[in-house]
Amino acid sequence: MINNEDLLKEISSQQLQELSDINATGEINQSVIDDASEDAISFIESFIVIPVSPTPLLKKIVVDLTIYELKRKNEFLSDEDKELKKECEAYLLKMSNGRLKTEITSTSTASVDEMHNNFAFRHKNRRRVNTEGFR
Repeated sequence: MINNEDLLKEISSQQLQELSDINATGEINQSVIDDASEDAISFIESFIVIPVSPTPLLKKIVVDLTIYELKRKNEFLSDEDKELKKECEAYLLKMSNGRLKTEITSTSTASVDEMHNNFAFRHKNRRRVNTEGFR
């Protein structure tokens, strides 16, 4: 659902390396990142079903919770991180209640003939009003 590029939008590559390098090899440990991401997704799935095409907000929540899990595993949690998790939980509750969208739906665009492109809408079954007898 997310990749390292998504994480690097929120934290630096050095921070990602420090949080994932539990064996002190000096390199990014992808299995630790994947494990943290799976923990974050499991947490989210306790609220909602993860859609095929998630909204940017849902992807941001996954990124934030993955970083939270990486920090938790390294015991680097701060009060700001705990507040961020509470915010994510609030968003997930709104998504579970249907107040926030979880999936990007394709939007259809209406097509209008070029002859009538200056109108906001077009009547389909035009019936002329009989104005005989008026004034």
